Amino acid sequence: MKFSVLGPAGTFADAAAQKYLSLHPIDNIELDYHDTFDQVYQAVTPDGLGLLPLENQLDGFVLATLQRLQVADITEIGEVTVPVNFGLAGKVNHLIDIKRIYVQFKTEGQCQKLLTQLPNAQIITTSSNMISVEKLRDGQQGDAAIMPQSQLEETDFPFKLANVADQTDNNTRFIVFKKQPAMLENPTQPAEDETASFKSALFITPPTEEVGVLYQILSYFAKTHLNLVTIMSMPTRQKIGIYSFYIEISGTLKQKQILFETLQRMADVYTIHPLGIYAL
Repeated sequence: MKFSVLGPAGTFADAAAQKYLSLHPIDNIELDYHDTFDQVYQAVTPDGLGLLPLENQLDGFVLATLQRLQVADITEIGEVTVPVNFGLAGKVNHLIDIKRIYVQFKTEGQCQKLLTQLPNAQIITTSSNMISVEKLRDGQQGDAAIMPQSQLEETDFPFKLANVADQTDNNTRFIVFKKQPAMLENPTQPAEDETASFKSALFITPPTEEVGVLYQILSYFAKTHLNLVTIMSMPTRQKIGIYSFYIEISGTLKQKQILFETLQRMADVYTIHPLGIYAL
């Protein structure tokens, strides 16, 4: 059984996968590393798992993941949050000597205070923090890279600077998923602790854009006392002005049947793309 994640080994995704497996042990599972979000998704087998970053504390939701979830037939089975911090290493003697810096696309938004100190440095965006490290190793004098703090301690570049994120208490949330469509019916399961908490994620797309459409959508959840913890608008790409709403809902397992009944009613009016429900 394969567990597909962004790689190579040493990334925050790798740390998240390791943490998930420590909390939810699975026999005979192998970590399967890939360079891009699409490669991770495509690599997930019917009996395997995938993991993608969803939200960073400093830089918000990961657009590339939301775009994939918007059209993907997957079922989320859990989430895991890991602390993230960054260091800077370079083939320079001083910070002002940096001429080119490699930065993973989501890392850039978490290290703005540092990057504003380098107005003359060329920022080269990468798809992975570990690819930034590789680019630096293969680079030339004047190059630098932002990398996971843990990797900084293992490098031997002449210049190092620790803790370069905009704040030290920074975390990233990852989702774990199976490659099978989530359902709008409440699956039959063994007896559950009804006081335990769940989270559910989905996309809701109205047929047209009209005054009050978001209010109408939210009223379904308000009337049933379901707690919305996240709402994000995403273009459908079919027509300007028509948006899907990415929504996360939390509650107790006692409310799970209420959630499914609510979504089934909403499906008569809106396009519902469920992404799964899982215990917290």
